[in-house]
Amino acid sequence: MQHITLCADDLARIRITYPIGQQVEAIFAVDALRNTKSEFFRTWRRRVNARILHAGQRLDGVRRLARVRGGSREILSDWLGGADTSDTNHSGILGVQQSQLLAAVEDMRQVAVQPYWNRIYEHLASTQDFRRDIMCGDGIEVLLNSLGPGIRWTAPVLEIDSESTAHLKPNGRGLLLSPSLFLQDSGAVLPSPPGIADGSPVLIFPDRPSDQCGLFPDEGLSSVPAAARRPQESLAGLVGRTRAAVLHALRDGCSNGDLAQKLGVSPAAVSQHTATLRNAGLISTRRSGSQVVHTVTTLGRHLLRDGSDSSELCGQVAPGPQTAHFAPACGGLRPRTPDALRTPPPVIRRSA
Repeated sequence: MQHITLCADDLARIRITYPIGQQVEAIFAVDALRNTKSEFFRTWRRRVNARILHAGQRLDGVRRLARVRGGSREILSDWLGGADTSDTNHSGILGVQQSQLLAAVEDMRQVAVQPYWNRIYEHLASTQDFRRDIMCGDGIEVLLNSLGPGIRWTAPVLEIDSESTAHLKPNGRGLLLSPSLFLQDSGAVLPSPPGIADGSPVLIFPDRPSDQCGLFPDEGLSSVPAAARRPQESLAGLVGRTRAAVLHALRDGCSNGDLAQKLGVSPAAVSQHTATLRNAGLISTRRSGSQVVHTVTTLGRHLLRDGSDSSELCGQVAPGPQTAHFAPACGGLRPRTPDALRTPPPVIRRSA
């Protein structure tokens, strides 16, 4: 059992931050790969194992990660602590150079996470919106009790079910909450990671949708219901093909002129469609100088998550979200989405 004792200043500084990044998700994915009882990851596990098998010796590092006795907790600890990547520095878990551990995690990222990252990020971003709605509407207590069955708030202590035992006191530094798709434990605590603003610890909590079809869609399509195979058609059937394309294009926010250029329609048509979406509560509109800027509301984002990946609606490739990259080699958590740029999150850096 892990305990986090939160004072009044800590509660005032609770923030819901960006997904921690592809490489940390790849470390958690080691446990998901080994957890053969998990039906949610069955399709994904079969795909990843096939890629590892076909890669031969090239992915030996990934195979070594899967054999680490302590799983993701041990790998994450060693990965975060390995500031020295020289050939003389050895990883404590694999008996290899630290640089080889970093390479193994990177290989795991490429084979297990990166092919699905756009959809995973979309889900985790909608999770952020959902938790923020809870915090704004129902308060911190309800938020903390909504993070999962293994996380309980008994003021002033937040309890996390875990095989490890730790008692953390942020002492006014606050707490960052970050969702994860692959985390198999009740929660993962990164206490005082160097480089985070105010030294706030991070609590990573698991969050998975009820249906995995939208996240791992490259499984044989014949076994997937038609509505799940072509979610863009479901959204188009609900709001119309053009408005579905408008809603998808507005995920990162843009002006009327940008939207007309993206979709190849007239500004008058854009104004008509955005007015309909705004009246339905799916987008909000504000004026920025001489421009009118539209952004998708939380309701609109939930609709996009559940019923649309509209890259085919306009005959274009959708500009999917990029990773919030947290890697030892890069030194921190760096979101690369327009929403993230508006509110820069803290940067996690490893100590030397």
